[in-house]
This record gives sequence, C-alpha cells and structure tokens, in this order.
Amino acid sequence: MLRKRAIAAALWLGASLLLMAGIAEAAPTELTVRIEGREKTLFEGPILSEGHAVQATGDGEPRTCDGTNNSAHPSPGPTPTASSVDAMEMVGQTFGAKWFAGFDDYYIERWGPDAETFAEGGKFWGILVNGVLTPVGGCQWADKAGDEVLWAYDAFSGRRLLWLAAASDPATAPQKPLPTAHVEVGQPLALEVEGYIGAEGASAEVQPAAGVTVGPVATDPATGFETVETGAGTAVTTAVDGSASVTFATPGWHRIKAQKEAGFIRSNRLDVCVEPVGGGSCGPLPTDAAVRVPARYQPPAGGGGGTAKDRPADTPKGPPPSSPPSNEISLGAASIDPGKGVASLKLVVPGPGALVLSGPQVLRRSLDTGSAGTFTVPVKPKPRARRSLRRNGHLRVTVTIAFTPDGGVTATARRTVVLRMATAG
Repeated sequence: MLRKRAIAAALWLGASLLLMAGIAEAAPTELTVRIEGREKTLFEGPILSEGHAVQATGDGEPRTCDGTNNSAHPSPGPTPTASSVDAMEMVGQTFGAKWFAGFDDYYIERWGPDAETFAEGGKFWGILVNGVLTPVGGCQWADKAGDEVLWAYDAFSGRRLLWLAAASDPATAPQKPLPTAHVEVGQPLALEVEGYIGAEGASAEVQPAAGVTVGPVATDPATGFETVETGAGTAVTTAVDGSASVTFATPGWHRIKAQKEAGFIRSNRLDVCVEPVGGGSCGPLPTDAAVRVPARYQPPAGGGGGTAKDRPADTPKGPPPSSPPSNEISLGAASIDPGKGVASLKLVVPGPGALVLSGPQVLRRSLDTGSAGTFTVPVKPKPRARRSLRRNGHLRVTVTIAFTPDGGVTATARRTVVLRMATAG
C-alpha cells in the first residue's frame, strides 16, 4: 500500500511539474511597447515578449520580473518592465533602476539616455497600460496579448497624453488606435488628436487637443530614436476640435506624431501608406512597425536550436517560438465599372486566412484565402447609398479591409473609393 501511494505521489508530482513547466515556457506574447523620453521617442512598435529575469545597470544580480513578483499572480507571464527591457536591448540601450525587496520590484530611474530628475519639482518615469497608470510596479503587473505598454518621462506633473488617429478610425481615446492609415497622394488625410489623463482609477477625461503640432517623424538610423519635426513644411496644427488634415506629395510610407512641448506627452505614431494616384501598394511595412522578435527568443547563431548552456539562464528551454503569421495587406488599384457604379479592389495577402471588406455604405464581403496571392473583392453600395450614387452620379465610400491569417493577429486597412455612374452621351 505504501509503495502504491509513493508511486501515485510520484506520478502526481511529475504531472504537476510538467504542468508548471508548460506554464513557465508559454510562448511569448505580442505587445505594443512605447517609451516616450524627454525629447524623443526611444522605442515604439509591436514585439514578442514574456516575463523573465532582468538586471538593471549597477545591480549586482538579475531579478525575477514575470508577474509572480510579490505574489501578484499565481503563474508567470509578460510584464511591462520585462517587455520594455527587451525593447531597449533591441536598440542597444540599457536601463537604470533601484530594487525594492519589500515590493519585490524595480523602481525605474532611467530608460536609455533619459534619467529622472529632481529639478523643477521632479520629473519621473511612469507606466501606463492601455492608457491607465498601473497601481503596481512593472514586474508585478500582468500583461495580456495586444496590450499597449507605455513608459512616459515626466508622467506625474499633470501633462495630458496625446492620442493620434485617422478620423475614420473607430477607436476613441484612450483605446489603442489603428497603427496605419491609407490615403492617395495629393489627397488630404483627416486626423483626430485628443488629450487625456491616464490617472489610476479615474476617468480618462478625454478632450480635443487644440493647437497641437502634427509633424513628420525622423528616425535615427543608429539608435532608432524618433523625433517629431514640428518645424517641417508638412507639419500642421490642430483646430479647436482637435482636427487636422495633412497631404503628402510623394507616395510610399510616411509617419507622423502629435507633439506640444507644454502640457502634453507625445502621441503614438501613425504610419501612413500614401498610395499612387488611382491606388496601389506601398510595399512592406517599415521594419520597426512590424512585429519584432528579441534575440532572447531567437535560435542561437549556427541554428540547431542550441542547448541550455547556449542560452541565458531564464530563457525558455525547448524550441524557440516561431514568428507569428504575417498579417500584411497590400492594396492594389481599384477598377471601377462606371455603368454599374461598383468597384473591385485587388488585395494581396501573405497566406491562408479570412479576408473581410466592410463599411457603413457598402455590402459586407468575406472570403477565405487558401494561400498567399492576389484576391479581388467587390465594393458594392448598400441600397440607400446606391440611390445617392444614381442621384449624384458619384459616391465616395470608405471601406475597411480586415485580414486574419490562420493562427495570427488581425490586421486592418482603410481605403476610400469614389464610385461613379456612367453619364449619358
């Protein structure tokens, strides 16, 4: 009997250890990380990350940073601090922090070149997840897939956070806006800029951000740091209602951010695909706008997956995670049948998945893409919109294209198409 109990206990323990190992070695999670420094954006974009040990400059030992800190959560997972450390390492930067054993967490003093200062009342780093200041430190907070992690310099002086989106974006502050927008060259892109307070446990207090500059973003090729060119010829200023519009003279990818030195924290970046006249592709997303994979989650040089001794002690054992399926959508030219007042959009997708076209004035269309390739999706007005098209001879419609790759994350793009009816004679 004792032997049977011992065997049963050993089997239970072995199963428990396997379950714990499965939890500890969960696949890295996609998060958006943004670090807004004193004068520049130090990092912005989606990455894969998970909770792991981190070590600040000057600290004598690595520290656990996986959400189990201070018994905040029963199992490990991605955290704001660990993901931001991953982000900084990808651009060759370190971080400075003080470890507080009582909280089992780091107090962040520096990201990259920007350290907190006690001058002028104190300017300290603060952390927000999905637009709200966290009630605990960045190693105790547990992130979920799709969360936006934002570290902001001078976060506690009452400055409002700026939020930038295309006017057609259905999101509202402080929700994460769509990271991309589409417009034809020479056509205005309507924008919306809002400001909000990310106070813990309080309403966001969203207000239109008037008198704020929206300007092109210059990226330092050496560090990846981003600077808003507020004095550039293409920079615009928001109206009283926070609206603005910008027109691009050249096709291709352009990027913009909103910034105002006094009273505001820099906005998120908007990557704009400026299509040629008549529509067309801008090519792949800029490298730093696509999901980036930190070196710790990639196989060692030479391939073969490596061994435990090849990896940092806290790196997940087992095979490295595969990159998520690409969700890039390339928009081709729209062909219009002026007799019927309908259009066909050519869309290029990278693999199998679900493709959906929708809009307030058009009939919803969906199809399954069995492989990578070019697919044609019709843009057909709803009955009421079609009556307007017949009456006026033309109709401008905005459509949303969503592509969800098998096992991947949905990407969306927007496109405005002018439908026309043939005129007599």
